[in-house]
Amino acid sequence: MSLSAKALERLLDKSEFDLVARTRRGKLAGESDDGLGDLARTLRERRNRARDIARQQRREFRGKAPPQGARAASDNYGTKAKADALTVALKRVGAEQTRRAEKLRAPSQRSLARKALALKQRGRAVERPKSRTARKGMQPVENPKAAKSGALKDAGARPAMMRSKIARQS
Repeated sequence: MSLSAKALERLLDKSEFDLVARTRRGKLAGESDDGLGDLARTLRERRNRARDIARQQRREFRGKAPPQGARAASDNYGTKAKADALTVALKRVGAEQTRRAEKLRAPSQRSLARKALALKQRGRAVERPKSRTARKGMQPVENPKAAKSGALKDAGARPAMMRSKIARQS
């Protein structure tokens, strides 16, 4: 979940807040490719440092490690939240870098239009008739399974036979 600007300002120092603000919506598009790489590198360094400090603080208040400062840490919420905020910013930068790389790999509209035109012209050439005369047109196709006219298996013959049988008995 993203934090508000006020919450980020409380968690981060001034330089870190400026880095995270550069990754906000609309600001990343203005960054150059080199600037984006430098931003990612700096964010990664800050995130790793905050994560290491949070890990150390967690070990301190669990009693697993000696305190680094004058007294042991009572919790690591602030440092962990700082690391999380930097991680979210780093993910935004990574997504922008991926989007730019995919945009470079994607074919241009010009090449796609030329390919479509070539396919369309190739399809038209096959469809044209070779001469101006008509073909044979539709021809009836006999069903080999159908019974011959007047055969006892014929579907219409059974009801006719039943009618004639009834007529003879009365």
